[in-house]
Amino acid sequence: MANHQGARSFSFTADGQLARRQFLATAAQLGLGLPALSGLGAMDAWAQSATGSRGTPLTIGWIRPVTGLLAPSFFPLFIGGLIAVDEINAAGGIMGRPIERLELDDEGSPAKQPEIVSRLQDKNVSFVVGPNGSSQALASFAGTMPAKIIQAAGAIATTVGDGNLYPYNYQCGYNTELQGQLATQFLVKKLGMTKIGILVESTAYGDQVLMGSRNELERLGIKPVSVQSYPVNATDFNGYITNLRNAGTEGLLAWVGNIPNAALAFTAMANQKWAPPTTGHYVLFLQQLLTLIPAEALTNVYGTMFKNLTWTDTEKIGDRQIRYAQKVATYKEAKGLEVVVASAPWYDFLHLLKTVIEAEKTFDTARIKRALDTVTGYQGMLGTYSFTSARHTGIGLDDMVMASVVSATDPKAMGLFRKRA
Repeated sequence: MANHQGARSFSFTADGQLARRQFLATAAQLGLGLPALSGLGAMDAWAQSATGSRGTPLTIGWIRPVTGLLAPSFFPLFIGGLIAVDEINAAGGIMGRPIERLELDDEGSPAKQPEIVSRLQDKNVSFVVGPNGSSQALASFAGTMPAKIIQAAGAIATTVGDGNLYPYNYQCGYNTELQGQLATQFLVKKLGMTKIGILVESTAYGDQVLMGSRNELERLGIKPVSVQSYPVNATDFNGYITNLRNAGTEGLLAWVGNIPNAALAFTAMANQKWAPPTTGHYVLFLQQLLTLIPAEALTNVYGTMFKNLTWTDTEKIGDRQIRYAQKVATYKEAKGLEVVVASAPWYDFLHLLKTVIEAEKTFDTARIKRALDTVTGYQGMLGTYSFTSARHTGIGLDDMVMASVVSATDPKAMGLFRKRA
């Protein structure tokens, strides 16, 4: 890739390291002249020379609501990114340059994104974390994509991971299509349900995950018995639940994106003494739900989860993930929100960015994009990442599972982990 001709695949070993042969080939292409130092392999020697001195800070845009109604609830989502910055800087930065965050307050508003992008360009910022939310992300892309700014927005809408539409954004996680597929397959294939009802919020997220669910049901030869769409400001869910129940729903896809709506939905189900197996968004894992709804009303409720953040009776949680959970726990703002904190994309994005930049030995965004588009098998905190130029959703179904909501009460959970269904 040093001569900008052809694409070289960035393959990673099982422990997440760039394969040694590939590393040496890259070094030869770039003319790094790896020294044979006593006690150091070529890879270690290069890493030491590349990060051994602290250079000019590398500014990374950090788009989040600092003010406004969304600021308190959005801050925890960025904690994983803060942990990654601390780890990277403690290890010498990126090619010797410590990361410096440029905080940009979007107030959680799509309308603020053009102004944010203008400020990024004024500061010659090439790499961006945020914004969070599908509407905010799409508004941001209108400026960041033409400017060729490499970005990881906090949105799981399927279109956000389309590399043809948004070639400089990388979705470090799964998307709504995969989420809909997994939850649907669980009800139909695992639990043997054929009469599936859907409760879905009337938002951009709801529209996309509903599409993924419908597509998977159609593929399985099943038509939903009822689809109940509700506004996020709904104050009573009894009507929606009654309609689902009267339609003969055996298994429920509950695409509910916030705790107040989830509490209303499960309260209505409890009042009607109706508790079908239910699958939904990972927001159902927030511990606040267990303070509002009795645990026995949630025993058949499951959420989509990253496999790396779960355990089984025979498979324990990884040591790396436990260390990460311990760091998350040091932030008081993460209390009760640990699953959401861990599921955000920026811890893995920043570590992957460091790995690719140091392998390419450049900060040129065109070369970094080409390298990211060939990443295969990168072992992140949440799962195994692979990208192509067309597919910028990094994680697939193999790294996703359904997990039990009530397993939050198990000591193994540490607030962050859940038992696999």
